[in-house]
Amino acid sequence: MVEFTLFLARHGETDHNKGSVIQGQLDIPLSHNGIDQAKSLAKLLYQHEWNEVWSSDLKRSWQTANFLVNKELTNNDCDDTDALLMNNPLPLIQADVRIRERNYGICQGQSSSILKEMAREAGVKVSNFVPPEAESPADVRGRAISFFKDLCNRQKERVDEKESKVLLGHGGWLSQFMTYLASHVESTSFTFRIETASRITPNTGVSSFEIRLENDGRVSNVKCLTLHDTSHLSNCVRTDQLAV
Repeated sequence: MVEFTLFLARHGETDHNKGSVIQGQLDIPLSHNGIDQAKSLAKLLYQHEWNEVWSSDLKRSWQTANFLVNKELTNNDCDDTDALLMNNPLPLIQADVRIRERNYGICQGQSSSILKEMAREAGVKVSNFVPPEAESPADVRGRAISFFKDLCNRQKERVDEKESKVLLGHGGWLSQFMTYLASHVESTSFTFRIETASRITPNTGVSSFEIRLENDGRVSNVKCLTLHDTSHLSNCVRTDQLAV
């Protein structure tokens, strides 16, 4: 048996989040409020030591990861320090394109109201609607599962210690991934329903899981430790409840 702890957090807020503009795979940086959220997340998880730090290759994801892993700079409120953490991903961060947000096709860069209207006209629930040139929710879940299986296959070789990993992702991607965890593991000690697991977590909301693997890398048990935790955001504005 091999066990590891996996933390999942959404990136900090962007101006597109605040303005309800669909960003999808557009490479939008953190806003000033998003930087504050990332710093608050870093303080919440300050005591943890990470064996692996994963992120999508989009700025808002790895920028949030930068604040999380660089504890010395995170405790410095200097604007120059913030600029350094916004420029490039730090060496510790491993970026994977499979963690990218859903591609929303022709709706990227448009108001979320346009997507909702298109879904209404098609008679489809907005979360299931697939705009032209966009990925489907199943496409996103497939990317998430592919990434997770690779993660588990590597982890099965590390039997001597219980590792902690953190992943900075996107609202839609995390929703699909946690739905997979909740519904596809044979034996679980989850304390939440699929409906709760699949909810879009607010910006920098964090969930954590204890994952147990069989010797062949198959997942035998998943325990939810925290879910959509936003206790660190008491002094930050929370605006976006949709994965846009």
